[in-house]
Amino acid sequence: MSTLSRALIYADLERARESHDERLELIEGELFVTPSPAPMHQPIILRLSRVLDETIVESGLGVALPAPIDVVFSQQTVLQPDFLVLVGERAELFRNGTIEGPPSLVIEVLSPSTRKYDRETKRQLYARYGVPEYWMFDPDTRSVTIACDLVDGRYQHESTHHDVANSRTIPALSIELPPLFAMPRRFQDEE
Repeated sequence: MSTLSRALIYADLERARESHDERLELIEGELFVTPSPAPMHQPIILRLSRVLDETIVESGLGVALPAPIDVVFSQQTVLQPDFLVLVGERAELFRNGTIEGPPSLVIEVLSPSTRKYDRETKRQLYARYGVPEYWMFDPDTRSVTIACDLVDGRYQHESTHHDVANSRTIPALSIELPPLFAMPRRFQDEE
């Protein structure tokens, strides 16, 4: 006898979070646990927060938010990117403590445990659900890979940068990368 199973929805994800401490995401009805990030993940997020706050928020362009915040693409696909940016009309997607639709820009900081997931699975999902630009920061190579030029649910352009990252979607956004990847003294012995 076979057992029928159903795809999970956002309400199931919210219930699962009540009994789990891990970061949970929902992809096409399936629950995913995101492992803890690598040590350099948080310093990069902190520095990104400062840059994005100055460039996006203080200039009045929009909203920049770090995880955890749900991005609800559908009832069966809910992700929590490391950082997201909403500019212009997309700022209206921020409702009831969640983002309901595709942000203007999504950022993930790669860790060994999430590298493949972020570079493949999430990249495809962000493109399919209409995120115009996706940045993947890689602490190992001290670079950022930018996927953009969305056409028919696929990114048409991908480039990797080591010195400066410039957004095609948000012209005011330009980030110098070396200071972002500077290793805190505490981690320098681990390199």
